[in-house]
Amino acid sequence: MRNILVTGATGFLGQEISHRLMVLGYRVLGLVRDISDELAVVPLFGDLLETADFIGPDLPIEAVIHCAGHHPGETEDVEALHEDGTKRMVDEARRRGIRRFIHISAIGAGFTAPTRFQRSKWVSEQIVVNSGLDYTILRPHLMFGEGSATFERLEEAANRPWAVLPETHELIQPVYVGDVAEVAIRSLWLDRSVGQIYDIGGPHSMRLEDIVRHIARDSHFFRIWTFRIPKRYAASVLQRLGRVGPILTGEEWAFLQHEVTRQDVRWLIDFGILPHSLAVYYSPLT
Repeated sequence: MRNILVTGATGFLGQEISHRLMVLGYRVLGLVRDISDELAVVPLFGDLLETADFIGPDLPIEAVIHCAGHHPGETEDVEALHEDGTKRMVDEARRRGIRRFIHISAIGAGFTAPTRFQRSKWVSEQIVVNSGLDYTILRPHLMFGEGSATFERLEEAANRPWAVLPETHELIQPVYVGDVAEVAIRSLWLDRSVGQIYDIGGPHSMRLEDIVRHIARDSHFFRIWTFRIPKRYAASVLQRLGRVGPILTGEEWAFLQHEVTRQDVRWLIDFGILPHSLAVYYSPLT
């Protein structure tokens, strides 16, 4: 049986990847800090922010899928987890003789990106690129699916008769978490993905307001009223109030405001995946 190590195996994307790997017959080792009854993977105990050795079964590991990371709206220890945690995992892969490394980054990652989340993700990418490992880096747009913290709040807002939203014309390309998981898994055996960085977005570009309205139609078949905060005031208002409506934090708003809306068609061709539309997941007919 082939063994794959997944970090962040109990998180939103990590759970989806782990489940699909096990269905395909892989043994999944999940890096975890503690045990729980819901844990379905083989536990490898450890903390990416500590220097203690990982504790778990001594099994030959074929590849690492590094999903561990913060949510775009979180700011506590974001640099430590993304930068130091990635370096720790790269060092561990080298020590164990693991060559294949799939790294989950984020859309808009860059040295001059507007958020700490995206800047720290860019640093983590540089660590992987310069590691000497056979890497593939995936940069997903905002992911939707069961367990998405952001979309849970969007659903909560859509279930109200009104919502307060930042006034913006920026577009978002939400992508289904299952599609990102499938790309990560197919990267394991797709040689042409080695050394590549893929931007992974959904098939449609939408405004945040359109997404909330779409979810509202799925939930209760009626339109909701939206109140817009002018764009120039949105970041400061959201930062002061924490969340409005209860949609976004200031950091999430900055992330979505500067999301890169471009379709990197290489991942569609290389991995042969037809991406799921938001309309399929949130449909009044389901």
